[in-house]
Amino acid sequence: MDFQLTERQTELVESAGEHYQRTLKPLAEDHSQDGVMRLRRKMAEAGLLGLNMPEEHGGAGLPLLDTLLVIQKLQSLSSIVGGLAHRSSTGAIGAILELGTSEQKSFFIGGVCRGEFGVSIGITEPEAGSAATAMKTFARRDGNGEVVLQGKKQFVSFVDHNHYTLTYCRFGSTGRPADIGAVIVPHTAPGFSHSRGGTNMADERLFELFFDECRVPAENVLLDGNAFGRLISVYNAERLGSIARMLGSAQASFELAVAYAQERKQFGRELADFQGLQWMLADMKVKLEAAQLLTYRAASNAGHGLPSRSEVSIAKVFTAQAAREICDDAIQIHGANGYMKEFPLSQRYAEVRGGSIYGGTIQIHKNMIAGDLLGRSNNQWKRSDNRS
Repeated sequence: MDFQLTERQTELVESAGEHYQRTLKPLAEDHSQDGVMRLRRKMAEAGLLGLNMPEEHGGAGLPLLDTLLVIQKLQSLSSIVGGLAHRSSTGAIGAILELGTSEQKSFFIGGVCRGEFGVSIGITEPEAGSAATAMKTFARRDGNGEVVLQGKKQFVSFVDHNHYTLTYCRFGSTGRPADIGAVIVPHTAPGFSHSRGGTNMADERLFELFFDECRVPAENVLLDGNAFGRLISVYNAERLGSIARMLGSAQASFELAVAYAQERKQFGRELADFQGLQWMLADMKVKLEAAQLLTYRAASNAGHGLPSRSEVSIAKVFTAQAAREICDDAIQIHGANGYMKEFPLSQRYAEVRGGSIYGGTIQIHKNMIAGDLLGRSNNQWKRSDNRS
């Protein structure tokens, strides 16, 4: 095993950082719709969208590990830039790459890589959070070249800046996972609407989506049933992208804490002189390194393919906790300054705190790890429920 980054990987990360400082940083401050579109296009010009998408569709064709390294770097510099890199690479677009038709790949992947539009993902519903297979959003083919959707999604991110949502829905009425498929819904489709959005701790807008006899062209059907396992298998790459963003925020917090400990003086001495703070910094470094290694292992073993569910879950559980503790300790080292919203640490903590919830809670991932360990399926449904 070689735990060192290659010269090419180091160059990729450094180049991403240079592009940010030179051309992206001024644009990253404007979060309006026009501002995000300008940022998206500039990132496309720099080759920072569609990092692991095939070159034939306009992507950079990077392996998954290299993709995560760039996402982590960009996230450490700017959450919105890291988010765009993630969503255009390891986000919903990955499902289209793995499961879409040639026409869907050409149109959607090409458009995302060129910075023309973005694709959100809609899975969660009011009664279907961790129990994702309890979703009730329903799709039917009407025989006239369209699919009609009825239902609701919630906690969908970036809807105001994206143009499509990959929507998980049912194509059958048995209530079993075998009914579940997915449709790529344009936000301009008749019968589609979304809420004004609510704001999470990290100041990100999350939206409810409403499908009221929403009519979508049949060619936008990604899968029309018996697909939940395949969709979730692809979703593991999206989880790794989210984990890379947690690492980026934790890395930024750690670097701020190290710098502050050497600049700030109390009792006539640098904070870094005090052994108690030295131990805190050492613990933060250990956690960051361990979280990176677990994440990089999952990505490296996947190569250009899909990562192991078990390795992703292990990385998710450890990183979600480690990143939260790193950011929390960074706040503590900064004292009252770290607690102030004018400092970036509260934002970074809020960003990583969501990692214990979205993409499957850490409790759900622990169930999956234990299930793999014991060779059994941990079915959470009540025994009287006939779901399978």
